[in-house]
Amino acid sequence: MYCRIMINGVVQGIGFRPFVYNIANKHEMKGFVLNRGDAGVEIQVKGNKGQIDTFINDLKDHKPALARYETFKIDYNPSNVNLARYNSFQIAPSSLTRSTEGSYIPPDLPICNKCLSEMKFDSRRIDYPFTSCVDCGPRYTVITSLPYDRPRTVMDEFPLCPDCLEEYTNPFDRRFHAQTTCCWNCGPRYYLLDKFGNIILNKRDFQHNWLDVVEIIDEGEIIAIKGIGGTHLACCTTNDDPIQKLRQWKGARGDKPFAVMSPNINRVKEFAILSPNETKLLQSLMRPIILLEKKQEFPLSSLISPALHNIGVLLPYAGIHFLLSENINDPALIMTSGNPSNIPILIDNDAIQHQLASIADYFLVHDRKIYQRADDSVMRLHMLNEFEYPLLIRRSRGYVPKPIQLPWSSPSCIALALGAEMYNVGALGIGSRCFPTQHIGHMTTIENLDFFKSTVNHMRNLFGIESLDAIGGDLHPEFFTTKLGQQLSSELDIPFFQFQHHFAHLGALALEANVDPEESIICVTLDGTGYGEDGTIWGGEILFGNYSGYERVAHLEKQTLLGGDQAVSNPYRVLLGILLSNYSLEEVTEDFLRIPWLSWIPNKPDYPIVAQQLERIITHKSLKGASMTSSCGRLLDAISVLLGAARNRTYEGEPAIKLESFAEIAIGKTSDVDLKLNSKLTTSGMIEIQTSPLIYDLWERIQRKQNRNELALLVEKAIARKFAEIALDLAEKHGVTKIGLSGGVCYNRVIFTEFYHYISKYGKSNFPIAHKKIPCGDGGIAIGQVPLILAKIL
Repeated sequence: MYCRIMINGVVQGIGFRPFVYNIANKHEMKGFVLNRGDAGVEIQVKGNKGQIDTFINDLKDHKPALARYETFKIDYNPSNVNLARYNSFQIAPSSLTRSTEGSYIPPDLPICNKCLSEMKFDSRRIDYPFTSCVDCGPRYTVITSLPYDRPRTVMDEFPLCPDCLEEYTNPFDRRFHAQTTCCWNCGPRYYLLDKFGNIILNKRDFQHNWLDVVEIIDEGEIIAIKGIGGTHLACCTTNDDPIQKLRQWKGARGDKPFAVMSPNINRVKEFAILSPNETKLLQSLMRPIILLEKKQEFPLSSLISPALHNIGVLLPYAGIHFLLSENINDPALIMTSGNPSNIPILIDNDAIQHQLASIADYFLVHDRKIYQRADDSVMRLHMLNEFEYPLLIRRSRGYVPKPIQLPWSSPSCIALALGAEMYNVGALGIGSRCFPTQHIGHMTTIENLDFFKSTVNHMRNLFGIESLDAIGGDLHPEFFTTKLGQQLSSELDIPFFQFQHHFAHLGALALEANVDPEESIICVTLDGTGYGEDGTIWGGEILFGNYSGYERVAHLEKQTLLGGDQAVSNPYRVLLGILLSNYSLEEVTEDFLRIPWLSWIPNKPDYPIVAQQLERIITHKSLKGASMTSSCGRLLDAISVLLGAARNRTYEGEPAIKLESFAEIAIGKTSDVDLKLNSKLTTSGMIEIQTSPLIYDLWERIQRKQNRNELALLVEKAIARKFAEIALDLAEKHGVTKIGLSGGVCYNRVIFTEFYHYISKYGKSNFPIAHKKIPCGDGGIAIGQVPLILAKIL
């Protein structure tokens, strides 16, 4: 009897063919297994029915840990199979054949414990930073095309030495058909350059003198380290000088926190507090950066994450990381992306030296190409109903190209979502799955736009996509992605759909919760900026809808943004505009000067002009030079300035992020919420949450010298509760059971936990839904756009 088995899912790049080979030989099967061009696997065997069924059961019951079967098709005695010439079982040459289902390779994997052990004890691989096997090493960042074989990766430039070839062809070796396997004799090598490009350690010297790199770091130098998916700038964490130098060079970064890498959990515990779940995630195959709470006695430099209660931490995932982090004096290394602000992380050796020459003292680079760059992923955990709930902030290395399931399937329909502008990713809708790209970044430069295009083209190549059926993007008319969508629509003669920003957040949240296409939800969307259908800036919204459409049913009171982006960078302008609606300029200025943490405001050079313009706007109701916003992010920024948690915005979300840390001090020290927000019905029938009275209330409490940390905590809880209260009322009105929160404000721990606590406590038949696999912020916009596109064309 003949049998053909077609398997799709995650079955390439994980040692699956060697697994099948050994199972087949165990059952004395004859035939072959091969990789297909769609990342799937085809197996053909001959034997009696009992043999074949037992073989199939073993394939299902004992599959490798990383394998995932999405389709498993069995065809007994297919008409076009002839195995007469097979007297044994073989791994056959790969086929370029593709099917409509398609599979996908796994993400890059961290080096495994067996390979780490070999780096210490195996003479051929002692200290070799590129050690890998079928269970570990890069995948997505090295593959050039499918099927996944060494000639279709960047490893094709490194022919196997006799010893590695013997392992590669030995069915009983864990490097049997391990495509990235290599050693000191045949694989890539590191070399060290100084800032002028002079070779300090050549490829041969590095093998025996790599500890010189450790000395350089311990001495306070900054070193650019090319890794798996890009380049990091690294330095010690207890010396302020290199950290300050990094901040000055990064420019637009301002006070934005740096991530640090520790060799193991014990060293992390020297400076951070972590739970069992945080420990588990740090050690997971994704190896993300996790935001951890700082210890009260924090031994690292305060310049790493200024004025924040937490710090981003990750564990090593590449051999070079272990070599360096295990031998430095400090408990951690700063590991920040090696690129100027708003430029893709660098991967080319010449570009690394050229663009980082003004900051790096040394360059540790290697001679293996990085085919696809991939930044580190970022997560944090919140409490949700007494459980720690993981939220993705950045979905990139360790996750991509893993797909997200769509609520319906149309194998013939291919959709491309372009996302928005900030923290952007792209996404492809293929059949029943959405494939997000890795993190791209801010779509404000030609370099990032080119990175976006090349990444989308690479994914199209991997999945064999020759044509697109539709494109989706943001409603904002000036975004790079909007212009790209219009260009592609014209060139390809396919529709380009533009979706309101927060509608895409609703799409992402509904997709996260596996909501049926026709089912509606209540989505509270809280963030900084989203271009509204009325031409104003939204960001504090409650939407009722599904993939086919939405209704804006509630929002925050609109406030004045004087100077647009200038008001975003200088949030005191928003605060001043609110105060001048209730107090005279003389009163406000006098109080500003009297309150120590606000006295800097009237001394700003632009203060008199800004104050006069705001008075004119308020008196004459003229918005010349200004716009209106219902943004929760801008509200939190203004409150942060008012309470003295922040002054200006030197990085995205800074005032609101510092407000959260400011409020953390008061946790456990305050009574129940005694700040309240009121709401009213507008003439259009929408609910408007009044924020000006909240600011006036805080202003009066400051005059009474109420503790500012307590006020920060109280105001975050009040905002969360008001949105939850209205969401429950609207859910009852519209007969909706699913309620959730989306947008960048989700990352605020107090607002997130208070919102879901209220929904869980007071919702009678309501089911709270929350992000987990999809980022809450703008990194989830493209993912949310995919089902919205499909709802238009299916």
